[in-house]
Amino acid sequence: MTQTSPLAFPLVIRWLWLLPALFIGAFLVWPLINLLLHVNMDQARQSVASPALWQVLILATGQAILSTVVALLIGVPIAAVVARYRFPGQAVALALLTVPFVLPTVVVALAFRSGLGIAGIERPSGLLVIIAAHAFVNLAVVVRIVGSAWAHQDPMPAAAARTLGADPLTAFRTVTIPLLRAPLAAAAAIVFIFSFTSLGIVTILGDGRLQTLEMLILRQTSVLLDFPAAAATAFVQLALIGVVLAAAALVARRTPQQRLDRPALLPLPRHRLGRILVLTTAVASCLAVLTPIASLVAASIHVGGHVSLDSWFSLGRIDGGTTRIGSPLQAMVTSVMFALVAGVFAATIGAASALALIANRAGRLVALLGILPLGLSAATIGLGTLLAYGRPPLDLRDSGLLIPLAHSLVAVPLVIAVAAPGLRSTEDHGRAVAATLGAHPLRAFFTAYGPTLRIVMIASGGLACAVSLGEFGAASFLGRPSSPTLPVAIARLLSRPGEQTFSAAAALAVILSLVTLALVLSIDRMAARWQGAR
Repeated sequence: MTQTSPLAFPLVIRWLWLLPALFIGAFLVWPLINLLLHVNMDQARQSVASPALWQVLILATGQAILSTVVALLIGVPIAAVVARYRFPGQAVALALLTVPFVLPTVVVALAFRSGLGIAGIERPSGLLVIIAAHAFVNLAVVVRIVGSAWAHQDPMPAAAARTLGADPLTAFRTVTIPLLRAPLAAAAAIVFIFSFTSLGIVTILGDGRLQTLEMLILRQTSVLLDFPAAAATAFVQLALIGVVLAAAALVARRTPQQRLDRPALLPLPRHRLGRILVLTTAVASCLAVLTPIASLVAASIHVGGHVSLDSWFSLGRIDGGTTRIGSPLQAMVTSVMFALVAGVFAATIGAASALALIANRAGRLVALLGILPLGLSAATIGLGTLLAYGRPPLDLRDSGLLIPLAHSLVAVPLVIAVAAPGLRSTEDHGRAVAATLGAHPLRAFFTAYGPTLRIVMIASGGLACAVSLGEFGAASFLGRPSSPTLPVAIARLLSRPGEQTFSAAAALAVILSLVTLALVLSIDRMAARWQGAR
């Protein structure tokens, strides 16, 4: 009889890949199969050969590359300060920088248009405004991913380089940057994908000449009802995004591996100039985030050319014509409930996928499938889910689970991106010692990986909740008219003309921003408390 080695991963952990495999198979693969069943392959091949498709592809790729470069140029210096230094309000600043990422893109676009309109720009549209809006939305991606890796980085190699005579810039270029290649590549890939698949921002701030494949997919599915063409467009989009993810993974494999230290915030620099530079960067980054949101606040209290709170007081009496928009309070409660359920699903599935990566070769394929939603449009996921589970024989629309399930699919790739590096960097020495002393393999495993697992599940679950709060595409497909989420309620208001409805939409956007900020700040404090207890 073969005896299991005490240093082998527990059987439960080695077979944990089955949980995300079943979830992804049921709620991603099967809906996509249902969608493909409606496709005529001959028509799909004709759509791929269309010159219009490739023109949109080239323009969308160009703007996504520019948006990624700008986001990195702005986000990396902010990450170096906000995620690494201790100063009054550091936690609030880090949470505040996350808010733009989880706001509905329609709200962000209107905030930019409103703010630039206040600044005197009559038609705030075009490529430059789109790039600025994309950089604003994706700032949190760069700050969170790069800043987290930077905060965990071992300071000894850079200190050794300085001791050997290297100046700060040389030490940064030759030591720090090579160790940050993997998080930089991951952040760049995610920013590119979100900019490449952008819908609301390009629609509202574009001048009509610039489109994305996401816009093309939505038009083909909801307006033209041309499912073969939509499937072909989605395939092209998925292929390009697969290339980007593969390039990021290749960079990560070639990045020098290092032991990630427990993060400890640095004190403010001793030199006066250094302190001023750090605090100025932190304040400027917060102001950059608050300015578009402040324009929404201004829009919510300006009605008819004068300051008024009528838009706020009238939120409970808003009528959407033949269909009531619904109570904003109820929409907020619905959004929060969906976000909590999606956070639990995404954290569980994402963490299980990350654990499978280190315990079983089959986990690599499962984790790859978990990242697949990054390459799919929200419209594609929503439509596929509706076709699979929104009609007999299995109709889940009345259960209230369709939207959280779709949101968790969107958030799982982000959870894997947060959880996998932390679990991979956890030293296995504690598990080996516990197993050698006779501990059960499962107990030995959680002795080594338990503290890290708790932290990454709290952090990634909170990020998934925040993403769910601001998601619009899938919710618009799967939601009931009588119980909209907050982003859908905002979109319904924006579809109606009139200054009063625009002010009401701005008021709801302000509420969504405050709820999101409170959620992210709470999650950050819980994660910090667990981190301090390690």
